[in-house]
Amino acid sequence: MPSEPTDNSAQPQGDLYGVDVYNTQEVADELVYIDENVRPLDGEPKRVLITGSTAGAGQLAAAYLVKRGHTVVAHARNAQRAADVRRDLPGLEDVVIGDLRHLDETRALAERINALGVFDVIIHNAAEYGASGPEQLNANSLSPYLLTALVTPPQQLSYLSSNQQLGGGLRLDEIRSGGGISYPDSKLHMAIIAIAVARLRPESQANAVNPGWIPTWMALQDGPYSRDDLRAGYMTQVWLTEGVEPGSDITGEYLFHQEIETRVNDLVHDEDAQDQLLAAYVEQTGVTLS
Repeated sequence: MPSEPTDNSAQPQGDLYGVDVYNTQEVADELVYIDENVRPLDGEPKRVLITGSTAGAGQLAAAYLVKRGHTVVAHARNAQRAADVRRDLPGLEDVVIGDLRHLDETRALAERINALGVFDVIIHNAAEYGASGPEQLNANSLSPYLLTALVTPPQQLSYLSSNQQLGGGLRLDEIRSGGGISYPDSKLHMAIIAIAVARLRPESQANAVNPGWIPTWMALQDGPYSRDDLRAGYMTQVWLTEGVEPGSDITGEYLFHQEIETRVNDLVHDEDAQDQLLAAYVEQTGVTLS
């Protein structure tokens, strides 16, 4: 097993929940709401890994599931963000570290995850927005693929997409060359991976989830306004994870607020497109999705 990146000097940034450092006030308020109001689940707890869970929707889903009594492992890009989330969510089982913009770190992260044992649920939440094209390719497209292929398959997987997938393309040449892709391209790729996994691993439940454009730190990069409901933006992931409500056993779909979304890029459910994308990933990474 590769050694875990450590930096004992890392200290949490700002006040609790990192308002104006890595979270908006809206996210911090929702974290307070979860802490004060959410009660344990009357049912079987699950073991859950959430990538990109040190802020925003990923942190909210992690916080909610911890309060419900599930065992949750968070993921941070570096020791600083790991210190932040350990302070913010002391009920976490563990935090794994790896920067998904760098594929060697992603491969090492997969080994660390496997060393922790099998998970019931993995939520692929991490994403870069406003980064360079090559960084978006690595973090938002190649890394989710690598983690899916290299980590012991869980019973359930959720992949965070976006309505920007409507404007995305396959970009097969860019994947093979390691060139840059856009954020819409990467969100299309996340959705395609989800539906392909549901087809190729019928024993697993896999879906793409659009959380909406919610008031997280990421959304502030496009201005101060976000249209969609923050709580609804993370509750689909919770609903799928717990799997206790009617309809939550759904698989192979693109979901928005616990409903099947009809405005989806035609490539998402196109099996030929799925196979082409997976083949390009294999050419770039040398790793095959089994």
